[in-house]
Amino acid sequence: MFIFYDTETSGLDKEFSQVLQIALVFTDDNMNILSSKKVECRRSPWVVPAPGALLTTGFTPDDLKKSKNSHYEMMQEVDEWIRSQYMPVIFSGYNTLGYDEPVLAHNLHQNLLDPELTTMTTHTGEKNGRSDIMVLVKAMAMYMPGALKLDVKNEYGSPSLSLINVAQQNGVALGAHDAHDAMNDIRATIGVAKLIQKTAPQLWDQMTALATVAGVDAFMAQHKIFTHSYMAYGKTKSAVVTNIAQREGDTTEILFDLSVDPAKYMSMTVEELADCMSPQNAKHHPFRHAPKEGQPILMPMDQSDAVIPKGFDDKLATRRANMIRKDPAFADRVAKAAAKARDAQPKHVHAHLPETLMGEEPSGPTKAKLQVWMEEFNNTQSWADAAKLVLDFPIRFEKELAQEPHIRRYAKFAGRIVFESAPEELPQDKQDLMKKHIASRLLNPDPKAPYMTIAKARKELEQIERERAAGKPRWKEVTDTQIRSLKLYYTAMEKEYAPYYTPATGAAPAPANDDKKTPPQHGGNAPPAHDARRAAHDRFRP
Repeated sequence: MFIFYDTETSGLDKEFSQVLQIALVFTDDNMNILSSKKVECRRSPWVVPAPGALLTTGFTPDDLKKSKNSHYEMMQEVDEWIRSQYMPVIFSGYNTLGYDEPVLAHNLHQNLLDPELTTMTTHTGEKNGRSDIMVLVKAMAMYMPGALKLDVKNEYGSPSLSLINVAQQNGVALGAHDAHDAMNDIRATIGVAKLIQKTAPQLWDQMTALATVAGVDAFMAQHKIFTHSYMAYGKTKSAVVTNIAQREGDTTEILFDLSVDPAKYMSMTVEELADCMSPQNAKHHPFRHAPKEGQPILMPMDQSDAVIPKGFDDKLATRRANMIRKDPAFADRVAKAAAKARDAQPKHVHAHLPETLMGEEPSGPTKAKLQVWMEEFNNTQSWADAAKLVLDFPIRFEKELAQEPHIRRYAKFAGRIVFESAPEELPQDKQDLMKKHIASRLLNPDPKAPYMTIAKARKELEQIERERAAGKPRWKEVTDTQIRSLKLYYTAMEKEYAPYYTPATGAAPAPANDDKKTPPQHGGNAPPAHDARRAAHDRFRP
């Protein structure tokens, strides 16, 4: 069973972008549609939508205000719908592993929901899987060249793998005006999936089996030698490999390219191997990493004729594989070296930015206590009760906060949720702090801010105007009215929060005067405050 899904978002950043629209389709194994859902939401006050995202998806400033759903309400609805389907399932889409999966996880996390929803263990003890039809298109291009039409080139001269180009070249309906609507994109994705299933059933079965960690482990347990391939910027990178070791709990498998004699590497220390595996040496070492939750492209030798290099010596490769597999000490050093090389890379975590802390896992007891608190929050019957849970958080988690200060993010997320829907339920000082927080996000002049700001949005819009004037195809249907509307939109947003902005210089920025007739905007996209939430059975789920 599959759940195909697609998101339309406020930008490209995976940690800070807001899902504005999501469509989900539940199918059987032949991809017959059994049920579906499409839902949209309003823009959250602290989010600045990127102009490129709005012009691509077709969302207008008015669209971002008029939806009946807040972001929290939409994500609650999505979580409930997914859990109501038959499990386990394989979550699939187009470029989902590269983009939609991490974006969905962050949006769930920021709304006090399980970010591991797509890989959770079901009541039967099985785990959901994750597949990506774009990955299957790449596998087809490498292992069965010519089976799919990929004649359209991108601006770099490589075959374009965009959904609309793959679909249109291969007889799957998706018009230019249909693309970037989440449900239309899903239907086209399912069409491409059906085509691959029909044209290349062996490849389909193999890649579907690799949609789970258990499937990847099973494949490597059954095959001493196999091929591993990936495509980067249209270039195929394939090798005959063996896996160095399987360790329970590892999320990434380390493979060895058997075109290289392993003897040199088997004599290296942990430190030497770690240096070898460092990113700066990536082009010069024979180690490959295959993320088990990322549907790696692994194929048995009898399906790999198209990628096996000329002059391949099967007997030599087998001897090398045996050398590696018979040396557990080497496997142990490689595992330690990989961890050392990984830990040497800087982690982009900012304690003051709760969105960046999803990877900071609470300890077991703290996590259990947080789960109880989140369930209480998600089941409250009024915003007043929800606000009380936010305000009581520092007292309730005083001991845990002293040991694990990163868990404060849960209170921050909850505070945002209450402020967006019922700010009057928070004390005035908390309301003022939230307005200042929003202003600091929207009006941040730093061009290196990790999230979209009004200043960055204006700069991006200027670049779009230049590219449009130069005749870049991507923007050929963008109108002057759309450009003007976005300029006014960012100005209105700026005027609304300028009174709450306190930059380091002590002076608030002067709002841009894109249209002297535009009156100051008050209230942004926030809906009228509710006296009480909707009934629990309509909106919440334990």
